[in-house]
Amino acid sequence: MRYNWMMETRRVSNEPTPLSMTTGLKKRWPILITGTILLAFSWQDASALIPDRRRSFDERRENVYMIIPAIASLPGAGVFAGILGSFSNINGTGIDAAVTQAETIDSESDIHVRAFALREIPLLIPGLTFEYWFGDIKFDDYSTYLPGRNSPNFTIPYKGEFDYFLLHPVWRLFDRRINLSYYLIYFKGFSVNEDGYEEEIGQHSARGEVLLDLTDDVVDPRTGIRLRYSYSLKAPEKSILGKDSVNAADAEKEDITTRNLELSLYFPITQQFTLVYYHQQFEAAGREETDEIVTGGRLELRGYPGGRWSDRYGMVNTLEGRYTIPTNTNIDIYLINGVLEGIQLAAFYETGQVSPKKNDDLFKDLHQSYGFGIRALIEAIVFRLDFAFSNEGAETHLTIDQPF
Repeated sequence: MRYNWMMETRRVSNEPTPLSMTTGLKKRWPILITGTILLAFSWQDASALIPDRRRSFDERRENVYMIIPAIASLPGAGVFAGILGSFSNINGTGIDAAVTQAETIDSESDIHVRAFALREIPLLIPGLTFEYWFGDIKFDDYSTYLPGRNSPNFTIPYKGEFDYFLLHPVWRLFDRRINLSYYLIYFKGFSVNEDGYEEEIGQHSARGEVLLDLTDDVVDPRTGIRLRYSYSLKAPEKSILGKDSVNAADAEKEDITTRNLELSLYFPITQQFTLVYYHQQFEAAGREETDEIVTGGRLELRGYPGGRWSDRYGMVNTLEGRYTIPTNTNIDIYLINGVLEGIQLAAFYETGQVSPKKNDDLFKDLHQSYGFGIRALIEAIVFRLDFAFSNEGAETHLTIDQPF
């Protein structure tokens, strides 16, 4: 079983966040998006493009929480166990929190994951909040897949020990219909230099994001459209999170422009059944003359291990059906407090491919993944357990929040 921790543990400086489109692809995006929207809502009147909210996120109940014990493994690293916790509207302040704590239970490995996040921390301007993440991660002889379209089906080991910091101010407008975000990330850990020795390194990265949310619910949408566009920004060398190290590799300091586009469409087939279509495409621009693989992102196909497929260009398409069984049951036990609004059953099929070039290879020999899952809807918290399969085996995902 593989456990999807709430905190992002990958090496941010080595894998830029998604991505930058070439001119030709940029020109197609408005056509693709416009055509998809018109097709999706051609049977409705124009007002249905912005469905009414089923509930207000800002008026959620106080002190809703869920703490989940879990056991998991990572390829080549071993078995570890811990807890995953999520807390909503703490003492009526509007602040949410998430915590992860895990330790090795396999005597032959050394793993610890300690992470927390504070979300929805209000600032003086209405709608302006910020989020802070911290993670202290250690993997002994962790294994990772090589990047590239032709990545072989084996892993290479390395030792990983680092701290991860994220500062995320966001300005939400029009009942959270439009979100403007800035992400500042600081990675402090170890890198292998050209002589093969480990050395401490600190590195910033940054990105901006615009989210258009025309759905009926922020947490568990059943109808509408959601469009997310993110792009890389020049990061500072020093911030309140830390300072870049002087020994950071020159290659890591070179500019790589990255952008990412995500489109989610929610079709209410019946009152309880929703069909979801999700599309993602990404790209990295810069350092085209190098022989190294520059990754613009990685495919989030649930049937493969995390980071299995990555390259300069990538595309994912997913179709997921969600059937919700209403329960509306109040739960107040040691590990859970809140209203269990429903149990959601899901089935999904997804395809994707990566490529070093923007050509028809993105549509050839697609990687495929499929599976099913169950979600517990506890007000502002979605607890998700997915089982996914591919031609390389099976994966289990245990996490908080909907995948899209």
